[in-house]
Amino acid sequence: MMRKGEANAKFQGSKACVSLDLDGSGKADICSGSGFLDHMLHAFARTGRLDLKARAEGGFYRIEALGEAIGLALDSALKDRNGIRRYGSAAVPMDEALAEVALDFSGRPYLVFAGEFGGERIGDFEVQQIRPFLELLCNGARLTLHIRSYGENDHHQTESIFKALGLAVRQAASKEGEGVPSTKGVI
Repeated sequence: MMRKGEANAKFQGSKACVSLDLDGSGKADICSGSGFLDHMLHAFARTGRLDLKARAEGGFYRIEALGEAIGLALDSALKDRNGIRRYGSAAVPMDEALAEVALDFSGRPYLVFAGEFGGERIGDFEVQQIRPFLELLCNGARLTLHIRSYGENDHHQTESIFKALGLAVRQAASKEGEGVPSTKGVI
């Protein structure tokens, strides 16, 4: 069964389109308008072994539109979530930084983010955009996401977050049999 999803999202006049293959090889073709975010999404796709094609355009809110579109594409690829593991977690170090990610494709979007950044920018990317990007990804994918991170270098800390997220998504989306992994029978 093909586990692919496509989605478009609009946010405050910005728009994004995404196609995603859960059973890919880690190929990414990204144009977010930020070289740094492109790098992070390549790391996410590579560690998650997701094939990801993503485009965003239009002003300040393109990052939010992109987060939502990636989430919606994940949700579309998971379909009714039949046979998936559902839960995933990963810890990824990068030099002095560490990120721990745990997620649940629960159908209930929620983000808990425990971590601080030292600066305001990483290259062409405003650090304050990480949280809204992740919140909208959670909303689109209907997933609960917990992130704890620390580090002295904001680039390393952010990259460890995106890599851990990729690993956790790969784990949670892996096929483990039949049926929806819920005591209610539906997610």
